[in-house]
Amino acid sequence: MSSTDILKRNGLRATPKRLALLTALEKAQKPLTAEELHAKVKSDLVTIYRNLQSLVAAGIVSEARFKDSSVRYELSRGHHHHIVCTGCGAVEELGGCNTSPLEHEALQASSRFSRINEHSLEFFGLCKTCA
Repeated sequence: MSSTDILKRNGLRATPKRLALLTALEKAQKPLTAEELHAKVKSDLVTIYRNLQSLVAAGIVSEARFKDSSVRYELSRGHHHHIVCTGCGAVEELGGCNTSPLEHEALQASSRFSRINEHSLEFFGLCKTCA
């Protein structure tokens, strides 16, 4: 399905800026910050942020938050996690998620919480090149 079709199916107009953002995210090897996207898509940063918010709200783009506290963006491909190299910044997407036992343990250890609605789990280490 084309980017234009994806946008229209999600109730968004296929503007040149949105199409450029989606193209940049498709080509990216890792989640990108708004500033990194700004360098790839010729537009002002406010427009980049505004379009990213629309794409996230529509479920087309997902946010990822790593140790550096910056928000990164990637095309939505279902729930997954990442492993991030602390040396060079390489990011690998990890498929699958089986955190049910961990969530159960967290609830058992908590005296204040009765339910977990969502989670975020990222791994940090050295890639084979940096190790």
